[in-house]
Amino acid sequence: MNDPRISAIICAAVAAWLGYTIFFSAEAPSTFLAVLQWTFFVVALAGLGVALARLVKGR
Repeated sequence: MNDPRISAIICAAVAAWLGYTIFFSAEAPSTFLAVLQWTFFVVALAGLGVALARLVKGR
């Protein structure tokens, strides 16, 4: 994606959804699913950080 605004919106939405499922789930997921969720959560936060850095740098 070339537009950092779109990337930031998508990464923020994914991070919010994953954060909600990780921190507010009613039951504990399997170990594999927990590792997968945390991995995607960290990647979404990293993508959000990079998109925000591109926005700041572009101005």
